[in-house]
Formats: sequence, C-alpha cells, structure tokens
Amino acid sequence: MPTFEVSRTLVKSPPELWEELSGDCLAQAIDGARVEPAEEAGALRWEAEGARGTAYIESSGWGTKVTLTAEVEEQVADFGLWARMRGIQPPAPRHADLEQRLEALLDDLGSAHKKPFQGK
Repeated sequence: MPTFEVSRTLVKSPPELWEELSGDCLAQAIDGARVEPAEEAGALRWEAEGARGTAYIESSGWGTKVTLTAEVEEQVADFGLWARMRGIQPPAPRHADLEQRLEALLDDLGSAHKKPFQGK
C-alpha cells in the first residue's frame, strides 16, 4: 500500500484551519472523502474509495503546521493474468494524483481568501 505525507506551516490559526479542513475543502480535494475527527486532538481522519489518511493540525511558531498523510490501496488483484496476456491495459489507478491534490490543498489553505482592509 503506497503511503505519502505532505506538510506545510501556514500563517493561520488552528481553529481557522480546523474549520476549513473539517468542512468541504478536504472532501472536495479527495473526491468526496468522508471526514471525521480522530481520537487524538488536532487530527481529522478521512476515507475515500481506495484511500484513507489523516490531517494533523498543530501550533508551530508564527503559524500552524498542517500535515496530510495518505495510504492508497493497490488494484493489482482486480486485473487478472489472462487479461494481461491478451494485451488488455489495466485501468488507471484510482488516486494516481492524490499527492498533487493534497499539495494543491495546502497551497489553497495558505492563500488569503478574504482581502482585509479593502474599502468600497
């Protein structure tokens, strides 16, 4: 089972990041994942078809460190020997670009969504 981890320190408060991650943004980044709080403080657990992982949020100096982990199930057993011998190509992995989507999620979380001090 391939696993990976991406992390970044963002200049946002832990409650603000918790609200964003436990809302729709993590579920949208992972194509409809179910997100729920984990047993340990500052952690969210997510699960999608063929993948699962966690999001850890902890204070770190002038910001908040966000660490996203993922485990992706392999699809080797779903595609048989006879199909390979006949030259049939296996389907693309379900979550081939998951690491890039989680990196993009961290980029989005780190960008300002509101523009402070902007007048009419």
